[in-house]
Amino acid sequence: MCDAANQAKPWRLASFSMESYGNGIPALSLLHQEIEQFYNYIQSTATEFYLRAEAVRCIEDVLVSIWPGAIVEVFGSFRTGLNLPLSDIDLVVQNRRSYWYNPPLHELESELVARGVADPHTVNVVETAAVPVVKFTERVSQIKFDISFNVGSGVKAAELIKDFIRQFPDLPKLVMVLKQFLAMRGLNEVYRTGGISSYAITLMCIGFLQHQAQSNKKYNNTNRLGMLLLKFLEYYGRKFDFNKCVVSVLGNGGCHTKEHLRSTMGNYNWQSFLSIQDPITPTNDIGRSSYAAVSVMQIFEAAFQKLSRLVDLDPTKITGPILDCIVDVPQQVINHRQWVHFNFHHLVSSASSSGPPSPGKILKRRRSTTSTVEDEQSDGNVNAPNMLEC
Repeated sequence: MCDAANQAKPWRLASFSMESYGNGIPALSLLHQEIEQFYNYIQSTATEFYLRAEAVRCIEDVLVSIWPGAIVEVFGSFRTGLNLPLSDIDLVVQNRRSYWYNPPLHELESELVARGVADPHTVNVVETAAVPVVKFTERVSQIKFDISFNVGSGVKAAELIKDFIRQFPDLPKLVMVLKQFLAMRGLNEVYRTGGISSYAITLMCIGFLQHQAQSNKKYNNTNRLGMLLLKFLEYYGRKFDFNKCVVSVLGNGGCHTKEHLRSTMGNYNWQSFLSIQDPITPTNDIGRSSYAAVSVMQIFEAAFQKLSRLVDLDPTKITGPILDCIVDVPQQVINHRQWVHFNFHHLVSSASSSGPPSPGKILKRRRSTTSTVEDEQSDGNVNAPNMLEC
């Protein structure tokens, strides 16, 4: 079994001990409980949420001071509540007055450095991406940001994902496990490694859950999450024909053929191994830049084989945690979360006395002396101020 002797992992079952396993509980039921526990651990705490919210307010104030009247919106995983502890925050800037035909990427780069918002070595202008973006790390919170201009599709996509979360309540738990699975292997970024983006893996999960619904698959509440993870890895690691089919969540979901899409939309798209139809812009192939997609499918299959061997064990022969065999959280992440809680725990009481925010809520601050939370929600020795100073 996987690393049974090491119990110092906070996402393991609270009752973990050598006696907790091998006492007759089926492996799939244990895996289900482990996924629940992992999700409860990995999602943002109240402190982490409010630090992110405060960092967004800070950056929004900077952007509006540069371009008065600009509209700044959050999209991506922070808006949907599917962010890992070290996930970037995605912002889009739109000009009320006119469209930016040439997005002011380098002007933003200069302002971020001049105002001390970001250290120069953290700022990176990516002009060659499908959507040009400025990447940087906010100095006080140490949160990474991606800022783009003009594009409104990201906000629409985030709202669509939230609709799917309401339709499939297990979606966040499956997505968070798989995002960490990819992050461990350095295959969670398209820009650097050709891996699978957060948006892409979320759409793949939705497509899989739609397929399960169409097949009238029903699972026992005691092992459901374990079965879903195992079936997802099998579906994309073994069964899905990536050479012929496109992942699509439009309508009730299903498999469109690449040949059909090429014939109706031209040959520019749908040439890649991994093709994922963007539900917001159906002519766009989300997976076309994931050049390491073959490697991802191979590790899905390997994980399926590993988990299959474990869940087939006699329950009396299970000696330790099962999810540990494919998912881990690096000590760097644990240290960073401790640093955040030590330095910024006061933000919770400053922002709200009603308890932790619900997952998926986003912050929208009024640029005034008061601020509100709307319906939708490294080690260091920094002494944090009451609010982040930009």
